[in-house]
Parts: sequence; structure tokens; C-alpha cells
Amino acid sequence: MIRRILDFVFILLFVWVCMILGLWIIDRVIVPMDLSGMANIYLSAILKVGISAFLVLMWLWIWREIVKRSFWHAMKTQ
Repeated sequence: MIRRILDFVFILLFVWVCMILGLWIIDRVIVPMDLSGMANIYLSAILKVGISAFLVLMWLWIWREIVKRSFWHAMKTQ
């Protein structure tokens, strides 16, 4: 029982740390990024949103994989 609680806590900590790190990267790196080769400001904004969306989707995919593996590991041990 304690092992399951610890697994859950570790998953939550990992997800929150990754989310905060991802938001920091978006805020400090992607938003102020100046794409001097881009003549159109809208194209630059779309590219920034696309990069940010890619980071968010990667975060969700990693979270899903961790939870899925944790779930099946708990099912095998039961």
C-alpha cells in the first residue's frame, strides 16, 4: 500500500516539475524568441504557438507513458 502511494507521489512530483520547467522554457525562451528571418509577425506568432504546443503534447505523452507503465506494474504485482 505504501509503495502505491509513493509511486503516485513520485508521478505527481515528476509531472509538476516537468510542467513548471516547460512553462519556464516557454516563458523565457520561446516567447521572447526573435525570428528575424520572418517578415510576417503572424507567421512568427504561429511558429511560437506551434513550438509551445509541441512541448505541451510531449509533456502529456510522457505523463501518459509513466502512468500506463505504473498501472501495469501495479497490476502485475497484485
